[in-house]
Amino acid sequence: MDIKTVFGINQGYGQSRVKRGGAGDASSVSRTDGGESSSGASGADKVTLSGDAKLVSLAATTAKDAPDTRSDRVAVLKAQVEAGTYQPDSHKIAEKMLTMDSELFG
Repeated sequence: MDIKTVFGINQGYGQSRVKRGGAGDASSVSRTDGGESSSGASGADKVTLSGDAKLVSLAATTAKDAPDTRSDRVAVLKAQVEAGTYQPDSHKIAEKMLTMDSELFG
């Protein structure tokens, strides 16, 4: 059995190129088999990342490198709670929640 048409693409298996055309700067990663040059090599794979994909990758890396807790801030808040002087601003909390909601869900 010879399957060549998948999702409207009429190419043999393993010969397709993954590339997103269009505007915006993009990064690319190429891989070739057997030491061939990636420019025109029939066995080369190419991946092009959009600006959005770069931004997501940067955010994930930044979050992974960030410390889990800010121990200096935690110590201050803990002391305020224990002393009974911690007074959260409910209006400010509500504003932040609404802003976050509108950013996430539009």
